[in-house]
Amino acid sequence: MKKVVTTVGLLFTLSQFAVCENIDATLAVDANVNKLTSTAKSSASSFKSSAKDVANNLSQDDTLSANLDNNVNTNYDVSAKDTVAADSAPIATSYDLVNSVEGPFVGLEGSAVIGSEADGKSSSGMSFGLRFGAQNSEWRTMAVLEKYSNDTEYNDYLRGLLQLDYYFLGNDNLMIDTFALRPYAGLNAGGLSLDTSKENVKTLTYGGQVGATMGVTSNIDLDVGYRYNVTTSDLVDHTSNLVVGVHYKY
Repeated sequence: MKKVVTTVGLLFTLSQFAVCENIDATLAVDANVNKLTSTAKSSASSFKSSAKDVANNLSQDDTLSANLDNNVNTNYDVSAKDTVAADSAPIATSYDLVNSVEGPFVGLEGSAVIGSEADGKSSSGMSFGLRFGAQNSEWRTMAVLEKYSNDTEYNDYLRGLLQLDYYFLGNDNLMIDTFALRPYAGLNAGGLSLDTSKENVKTLTYGGQVGATMGVTSNIDLDVGYRYNVTTSDLVDHTSNLVVGVHYKY
């Protein structure tokens, strides 16, 4: 009986010890689980905070970059527009003005014949003529057919000339003014058929002219000048004219 009681007591003690061990193990596991859960929550919170900070920084960087890009683009566009506006106006103006003086033309002229001296006799009056030619900003070539008649029976003439003129100020006088004067000087040569008091004389004639043109419109020039010619004939001394011409450029 004593052995039975002892055995039961031993079994009871062992069962209690096992229960305590299970409780301790369970408590330890629970503690570890709680610790891991707390650590995980703390890590998740830290990661979330870091991610939020990174997102905020990226957003600020994007905003700063966008502002810089907008400022650069705006400044570039404004500067580019100002540069184009500053450069294009003179170029366009210069281009238009050069175009307005260049090209072929036809025209009419009238002149006051100051003196037409031949065979010792002089006369004066008015002559009229046709012109056609071409010009650029520095040079002009022109053909002239001129007819002079007066009330006397001598010194009437028909003259054809080839005329070369040089605008000695070139483009410098174009500026931005359509009405700018363009002075010129030139030479001419051609043929002359003149009636003296005794006979008709056909001879070569040559001379020079000075004057200036003015653009009335982009297509019309006004030309005022002085022309002086001599001949290769002993019977015809010289002719001198104050000339006004109008040209139409096409």
